Amino acid sequence: MRKHILLIAIIFASTLAAFAQQFVIIDTVYAKIDRCFLYADGDFWFRRNIHDDIVPCTKRDDGKTFLYFTDIDTAKFQYEYNFSQCSRLVVIRKKRVSYVDFVPQPDYMDTLRTGKTFDVSQQRDIPTFTYQSANAPELQALRLKYNLDSVAGTGDEVTQILNVLHWVHNHIRHNGSAGLPKKERNAETIEKFAQKKGVNCRGLALFANECYLALGFRSRVVTCLPRNYYDDCHVINEVYSEQLGKWLWIDPTNEAYVMDENQQLLSVFEVRERIIQDKPIVLNAEANWNNQGKVSKEYYLDYYMAKNLFYLSYILHSTYGADSRTPGSTIEFLRLKPMEVEQGEAVKSNQFNNITIREYSTNNPDLLR
Repeated sequence: MRKHILLIAIIFASTLAAFAQQFVIIDTVYAKIDRCFLYADGDFWFRRNIHDDIVPCTKRDDGKTFLYFTDIDTAKFQYEYNFSQCSRLVVIRKKRVSYVDFVPQPDYMDTLRTGKTFDVSQQRDIPTFTYQSANAPELQALRLKYNLDSVAGTGDEVTQILNVLHWVHNHIRHNGSAGLPKKERNAETIEKFAQKKGVNCRGLALFANECYLALGFRSRVVTCLPRNYYDDCHVINEVYSEQLGKWLWIDPTNEAYVMDENQQLLSVFEVRERIIQDKPIVLNAEANWNNQGKVSKEYYLDYYMAKNLFYLSYILHSTYGADSRTPGSTIEFLRLKPMEVEQGEAVKSNQFNNITIREYSTNNPDLLR
């Protein structure tokens, strides 16, 4: 019996050694898998210890092999049904062996650099951005309810903008899987919703937006989208500083703002351009997630936001409840597209549940000023 066990162990070790000659070995643990060894061909490259979960997505018809989706820091893989276009992984789980196919995606910075051209001369019939006056009754009520003048403080304008960022980050808990209110989306409904399980990044940006409007700042909500959208984007704010004469990147989810090498604050489009051009960008030292862990520049800007800055989509009319999905409402967006992608229609509208979503598209970044 012992000889048989030893022989099996030798064969198994030999099999692993044979695989190891052809594949890169990655060691990982998943909740329902005691231990896995993943083998990928040399086209893949990973950094470990960031996202080590391996999640089965689709079971193949043969009942033995699976398609998997995984997120491992510097690479994401989307499952693909065409075997001829897949690279193969071998997953060994206890006594069972599953064959897993992955299609490698390009590095996110490389993908972002495929969309670097814009046309500042492009002219389209697009509505201009509008910003609700701080004198609106609902915004005045918010200003009093949250004591926003005290939150902003008496420092210079930029200090006030950053003080509101810090307060919103600490006041509203982020939970990416929690969603946000389905119909009425304003600061009060979002705050109430978040008290249970938190709210997603869109909810945080909408809440922050109304706080800035209530204080008299021009503020808008920006949805940052990857080139190939499948399950994730990120929503932040831009707030206009009269003191600096420019828009500023404000991310309440991560308590983040971005600077150049001279500590000058940057806009969303400026950050996008600097990533593409490999110019210095600096993340503020306080950046964190829910005050539980620091957010690094390498992860947040070089990876996560490099993925999510291919398209920029702005709510055109910045008001209290601007993103509410109540029957009869119309929400207008402006999407900035690089010229390297198919442009599609200049404006398209969709209607569901008596709600109209209208999106304008442009190649002209000057419209964001």
